[in-house]
Amino acid sequence: MKSILIISSLTFLLIFGGIAVLSMTLSPPSPGEPADPVEAAATARLLRDAALERDRLQREQERLAGLRQSQAAQEAVMAQVHGQLLEIVGKLEKQQATFISEQDAAATRLAKMYEAMKPDKAAVILATLDMEVTLAILSRMKERQAARILSFMDPGRAAQISTRLSLQGGF
Repeated sequence: MKSILIISSLTFLLIFGGIAVLSMTLSPPSPGEPADPVEAAATARLLRDAALERDRLQREQERLAGLRQSQAAQEAVMAQVHGQLLEIVGKLEKQQATFISEQDAAATRLAKMYEAMKPDKAAVILATLDMEVTLAILSRMKERQAARILSFMDPGRAAQISTRLSLQGGF
């Protein structure tokens, strides 16, 4: 029985001693114990790289935030300019409509004036005017009076005017 007790005690010491040795080799060194210099250098390098990457990412985030603010400001300016351009286009359209109506009224007045003239005198004047003006005037005249005026014009010019009037639906 004494031998069993001795063998048991030795087995106990060997098992728990082995566990103690394994735990010391597997556990990280405590702050007071010297660490493996290769591991310490690798850990320090990893921490430094992580800090550098964090700083780089923070700078990138700040740059992106600045770009977003700049883009928002540019979009606000563009919206303002777009509104101004729409106002200008509206004004131009009104001016164009006014101009067209004034041109139409002037052409109508001139048509009445040329209708009141003798056809041979009106033909001489209308033949010297710009083609567009002549067409605008003749298209507003009565067909009979316009025909008389055309009969006193140069045949080539009268043919051009007649062709253009037919194309624009003048008579």
